Amino acid sequence: MISIRLLKDEAYEYIINLINEGKIKYGEIYFINDIAAELNISRTPVRDAIQRLSEENRIDILPSRGFRLHYPTEEEIQELFNFSSAIEGYCAARLAEKYKSQGSNSYVEKMKALTEEMRSSDLETMPFKDFYFLDNEFHRILVASSEDSNFINLNESKRGFPNRPELHLIENFISRADIFKAHQRILDAINSGEPGEAFMALVDHADMVFRCYSNQKSNTINSPG
Repeated sequence: MISIRLLKDEAYEYIINLINEGKIKYGEIYFINDIAAELNISRTPVRDAIQRLSEENRIDILPSRGFRLHYPTEEEIQELFNFSSAIEGYCAARLAEKYKSQGSNSYVEKMKALTEEMRSSDLETMPFKDFYFLDNEFHRILVASSEDSNFINLNESKRGFPNRPELHLIENFISRADIFKAHQRILDAINSGEPGEAFMALVDHADMVFRCYSNQKSNTINSPG
């Protein structure tokens, strides 16, 4: 039983890493047998991992065919938008207040370093997993700056936009340059000690994703066939 549980977790982490590295694409079908062969394990733990990912709305199971990357519904995107706007918006506003009163902050310095790395890189040719790390780490540090365990645990529950790297694979998604500009705007507002502007900069960043999806919702990328 313990062995099966460990193999199931191994299969889950393996598939999650494939998603995070942009190696699982929208519209393509993948097979349990192939994953099992790559890991040199039986189909059972892979099937269990696939079921878990399906329950998390990360993939869709195609009976007798395999599985594919889950294309989010409008309701799911709305939930992600609400989460990021509420949690991260609050954290951005609070961090701006702290920075204004303290004059320096270790979290802000880390966010500056990540933003500077984006600025100095060729974003369009950067490997998917490297760009995702910079993007996700910026948001992770922002939430960590609250030093509130409830917020941090919620952020790690994979409910916000930063925890859905596959959204970057949606056709005509927000450009990496625009994501950099959004991060810079959030950071500038925090540096200026403007809580209201920091909050709105974060909300506008999340809204970019929501509007992008709304423009693409008629896309048939995830239609059967």
